[in-house]
Amino acid sequence: MWTLGGRLAGPGRVTVQGVEEPRVPLTRRLTFAHLVAIDVTVAVLLTLILVGSAQAPRRMPLHLGVPVAVGILLVCVAATGVGLRRWRPLTALALTLAAEAMLVFLGFAVDPMIAAAIVLYMVALVKPARIAVGALIGVGVTLGVLALITPVGVSGSAAGITRLEANFGKAAGTAIVLLAAWAAGRAVRAGRAYAEGLREQAERRAEAKVDQARRAVAEERLRIARELHDVVAHSMSVVAVQAGVGGWVIDSNPQEAAKALAAIETTSRATLREMRQLLGMLRDGTPDEMLSAPGLADIPDLAERSGLRVDLAVRGTPSELPAGMDLAAFRIVQEALTNVVKHAGTDHGRVVVTYSAEAVAIEVTDDGTGTGSARADGAGADGHGLIGMRERVALYGGEFSAGPLPGRGYRVSARLPIGARA
Repeated sequence: MWTLGGRLAGPGRVTVQGVEEPRVPLTRRLTFAHLVAIDVTVAVLLTLILVGSAQAPRRMPLHLGVPVAVGILLVCVAATGVGLRRWRPLTALALTLAAEAMLVFLGFAVDPMIAAAIVLYMVALVKPARIAVGALIGVGVTLGVLALITPVGVSGSAAGITRLEANFGKAAGTAIVLLAAWAAGRAVRAGRAYAEGLREQAERRAEAKVDQARRAVAEERLRIARELHDVVAHSMSVVAVQAGVGGWVIDSNPQEAAKALAAIETTSRATLREMRQLLGMLRDGTPDEMLSAPGLADIPDLAERSGLRVDLAVRGTPSELPAGMDLAAFRIVQEALTNVVKHAGTDHGRVVVTYSAEAVAIEVTDDGTGTGSARADGAGADGHGLIGMRERVALYGGEFSAGPLPGRGYRVSARLPIGARA
């Protein structure tokens, strides 16, 4: 059994590096040298057959009394063309056709130009249509001329049949054989072109699938990076601020320090819960985990543990949002409040959530004075805050803007179409 660098996988199939592959046909495993060797073998066999035919006794005398040795030489020339057909198809056709035409003219050949048919098949197979048709026309013209000039003694015509009738009758039979060989070559060429087209289409589809998989991986990495940034950055910012407040007032105001420690505990527990959910999604890959992710309904709790005095206003009638959009809206508010904590230089912020039939709008403002380069980026030191918010909004085809307010303060605004799907 034949295998391609793999193990046997059953009749007609093999595996290559653990992947099951169809068995390669015999014609695909033959090299050019193998095919040439086959052609040479056919040429030798054809020489033996035609030499025997040329030496057979004739009822009619040979034209011009040409000796049998000349016929044997012409047979060898015609067979040589068969051996050369893969290297020089057109040259081989001219050589074989001329030799066999002389054999017919001199009365040596009784076959319908088998050698020429073998070479013509290769011409039709490997050459483009224009050249292949030209070769077929050339063969037809040669047959017509040969029928016109072949003498009556060689044609062996029966009584009552003229020389031209006999010659053209034989030429017609030979033409059918040659035309069949030519048509077979064109059909095989068309079949190979079709198979090649299918293979290229399969390769393009495989490449498209690979590109799609790469994009999916990149998008998933980006989504995970956004989630980690939002969860960790917000929580650590709140913890850092509350720890600083607690350390500052622990001697003068123990009650305020206790509140700061309680805020740190609440924030830490919430962060751990979100991290467990995120890790569960990464481990199990189950979209149902999104159902337990935070949403706009959790903003009051977020505001309470943010370390800020947050004025929350909800306008319109709250509607149920898709889980992904609800999470995206929550993360936008969370990141905006994180920037207030880290860069605004104030402990006061305002969140406005507006529901309408078409969209949900989010606006987070503050009255701080933080207008440095980090705040201008809206992203903090790591430069990913604004980028993450903008990507979340773009995922749902929404609108996003962020920038300083006149005089003082900063504003983050996002609008998510309710009918959108990520």
